[in-house]
Amino acid sequence: MKLDTSMSFRVTILKRCCLVACFLSLIATSVALGQAANSPVAFVNEEAITTSFVPATNLGTSSSGGGTPGQWLKVEFHYGTTANLTTKYLDAVQFKIWIEGLDLLAKNAPVPGKGVAVALTGSVDYINVPAGKDLYGVFYVHPNTLGRYSDDRGAENFDRKYNIHLEAYVNGQLMDHFDKRKDPMGDDWFTKLVPIPNLVYRQDQSPFFLNDVDRYPAIKLANPAAQ
Repeated sequence: MKLDTSMSFRVTILKRCCLVACFLSLIATSVALGQAANSPVAFVNEEAITTSFVPATNLGTSSSGGGTPGQWLKVEFHYGTTANLTTKYLDAVQFKIWIEGLDLLAKNAPVPGKGVAVALTGSVDYINVPAGKDLYGVFYVHPNTLGRYSDDRGAENFDRKYNIHLEAYVNGQLMDHFDKRKDPMGDDWFTKLVPIPNLVYRQDQSPFFLNDVDRYPAIKLANPAAQ
């Protein structure tokens, strides 16, 4: 009796096609997320960026804008090293940030009274980053800045409405990027905004420089204390 193998052959081909499709899908997903193939670092998941408001009450600060007085915006991001890192430490990783905002005082607004879309920018260089899946970094924004670059809803927009873009660099090369939320303007939405530099602070530039000192890697000094 001759066995009919046509069905099993079709099933085998179908399985192989599914596996190939899944593999190509994974590749496409990796490319879409922007992670370089040789990247030693990567943002970890769909909640790699978290925002919260924190007071600087221990220093007695207050704010005249941006909602609750003294409420700073804290932007923490979650990342990790990948299998491409073959040592216990990564010498340095630079993170750049763009935080969406609105300048209602801009004189060149295309529609009077509607303001100009801006991006508050900053960067931090972490050094001697240990290998691991659960690594964190942080940025802060002053309360007055939150009030200055929002609408009448104040700081609330920076948590519920405005987007945030992060990029990770190693040796000057872009390794990965991440957006807090998917933007209908596309992955390059932040490049279409007017950049406002030096308003997003590193931890050592804020009142929180002694908070969670073991949670984040050391920050590279702009000017080394000793030569």
